[in-house]
Amino acid sequence: MLKNNLFIKVALGSLLLIFLRIELVFSDLLPTGGDMGAHIVPTKFFVTELFNNFKLSGWSQDWFAGYPVYYFYFPLPPIITSLLNFLFPFSISFKTMVLISQVLLVVSIEMLMRKKSKVFSFYGFGVGLLYLLTESFTIFGGNLASSLAGQYSFTYSIAFGNLSIFYLVKSKYKFSMEIAALLIGLSALSHLIPFMIYLPIFAFYFLKSDAKIYKKISAFLFFLFIAIRFSISLFLNLEFTTNMTYTPYTQLSDLIKSDVLPFVLGVVIYIFTNMSKTSLKAISGFEIYLLSISIYLFFYGPESALWNGRIVPFFNLGIIILFFNLLHVDIKNLTKKIQGKYPLLLFILLTNSYFMYLYYSKWGNTYSTTTISVILIVLFVFLISTNSENFLIYTTLVSLTFGTLSYLPHWLNWNFSGYESKNNWADITTLYEGLDTLEPGRIMWEPNSDLNKYGTPMVLMTIPMFTDHQSVEGLYFDSSITTPFHFLTVSGVAERPSNPVGGLNYINGEFDKGFRLMEELGVDYFIAYTSSIKDKANTNENFNFLFSNEVFNVYSINTEKVELVEDNLYIFESPNFYGRLRNAVLREDSEQSFFEAAFKSFKDELNYKIIENYDESFAEPSDKNTALLISDLNIQNELITFKTNKPNQLHLIKVSYFPNWKIKNGLGPFRISPSFMAVIPKDEFVEINFETSNVEKALNLLSILTLFGALLITYRHKKRSDNV
Repeated sequence: MLKNNLFIKVALGSLLLIFLRIELVFSDLLPTGGDMGAHIVPTKFFVTELFNNFKLSGWSQDWFAGYPVYYFYFPLPPIITSLLNFLFPFSISFKTMVLISQVLLVVSIEMLMRKKSKVFSFYGFGVGLLYLLTESFTIFGGNLASSLAGQYSFTYSIAFGNLSIFYLVKSKYKFSMEIAALLIGLSALSHLIPFMIYLPIFAFYFLKSDAKIYKKISAFLFFLFIAIRFSISLFLNLEFTTNMTYTPYTQLSDLIKSDVLPFVLGVVIYIFTNMSKTSLKAISGFEIYLLSISIYLFFYGPESALWNGRIVPFFNLGIIILFFNLLHVDIKNLTKKIQGKYPLLLFILLTNSYFMYLYYSKWGNTYSTTTISVILIVLFVFLISTNSENFLIYTTLVSLTFGTLSYLPHWLNWNFSGYESKNNWADITTLYEGLDTLEPGRIMWEPNSDLNKYGTPMVLMTIPMFTDHQSVEGLYFDSSITTPFHFLTVSGVAERPSNPVGGLNYINGEFDKGFRLMEELGVDYFIAYTSSIKDKANTNENFNFLFSNEVFNVYSINTEKVELVEDNLYIFESPNFYGRLRNAVLREDSEQSFFEAAFKSFKDELNYKIIENYDESFAEPSDKNTALLISDLNIQNELITFKTNKPNQLHLIKVSYFPNWKIKNGLGPFRISPSFMAVIPKDEFVEINFETSNVEKALNLLSILTLFGALLITYRHKKRSDNV
């Protein structure tokens, strides 16, 4: 039996890797599809600009007129990619990182459902596979569909959360508590939402544990070492994110999706017909907690930065685990209804054959090698499981999961076959070749869902990766306070704008106004895609046609990155730290909102600017008889320098504001509308640096001290126990 168990583990592992298209993962082609096709840009930036310089966060000028990179998005996936990049090209490293997240999720659920800590759970693997391949949502996180859309960080976080519970509750390993603490810390580094969901149940088991106090202290210090730097820095800077204001769901059908409805009904029926002391023992507090917290937060949680659609993956996981734990208890009662071994074998064989037929009929002609390989492995697992009724039953679970797939095989192929394999990719390469002949600049491009034919509608977000230019539009919408101003602007110069930021009044169809706002944002170039927008740009004297590759038209715009502030000023006094933090976390409406005032000024093109915590006595009066002369302007990722002929006057720099920017000899930067920096240089030469803040330095030191403390405690008590 143990021998067969090893064969089964190898076969099931191979099954998962083959289905996830490992042959495409190891092809040197950049992944695409949904957000994933844009995630490659900041991940590549992390590998080359941050990781290789021993940094975990910094500033990138690539998107949104500059944004703080990996302050608000999660660093663990790019860390894994960076480590893999020592062995593989970037494209393979990135796809392998995504692949690992999917495998780790299935493994974590399998381990979580083990009855004994070291005994592989076939049905746990089947449950993990079923959860991974649910298809009723594509963005909430946790399943393969969401990961292919770019939510692989969420998947990592759930997987590490599951593993932390396993090591805390079921593992008998000597250092299980310390490992569990490290794993829940890795969950925080992967995505905060799963971490926040898992933390209460983890804390309950942690405090309930009868482990010695020194082990709890060392474990807690290990957790702080992993999580304290990123999470506290994110929390303290939360006011400098964009509120996407997703509309919350309200219906029960929004929580209970079609693919988990049978499990909900199954649990309800079982509870009312078969519940016994034996089945009660099979239920753990973990799945009950997941279901309870999911239902509560979905319907009654505060409408804040947490979109309740994100709760669905946890409800799914809780109900699927509960259903199969109850099923596992009564599996023998089910098999007894089919008298005799051979009738049972025949029934399961016919059932598996039916589901494999469904799977082949959908995908056999398109992805024949993968489909046939999956079918052969399922058959192999069936043959070596004939001596175990339980294993036979769970082969049906695996085949049912594959037989009901409707789109995932296509999505896998679309994403992992890469940009370069798309039929029209030459349109993008010729565009980028043309852009490389131009002076580096900031580019706004016309969004359109039809761009998906190139791999993703977000394909032009890759401009910074392939050229020396920056794309105003990027992926990490929440990270930059310039995000809403970009989407407002582009709504005026696009035929079919996406308008993704909720709660904004857009300017759809107002092309001339869109141009004026582009000037305000310091845009240097514009790329038109549709005929209607090309016609408007061609007839507008402010757009200078540069070239066309028959699909895209490229225009230049005369703008400046540095200007004197000559508008009237409205001084905004920011609330105290507690008030700013409360507004950022709970997204409460506040009369004291810099964004609301700045957005009104920007959208309505008012003749005043909003500036934060400024005194008009700081600057000298402007000499309007002398024009501003800016020379030697150099905008790098973490350094801005230029020369000005008007020191001691207020200069607007069209780069997104963030408190880590510091001027070397002058006052500021001040946050000024729409979302930029204003400085008063004291010298003709101006230097502004993006620096590590004192709080971040303190957190770095504290992180190292917690690691040292954890290792010291662990070593001393290990040495003491060895001497006993």
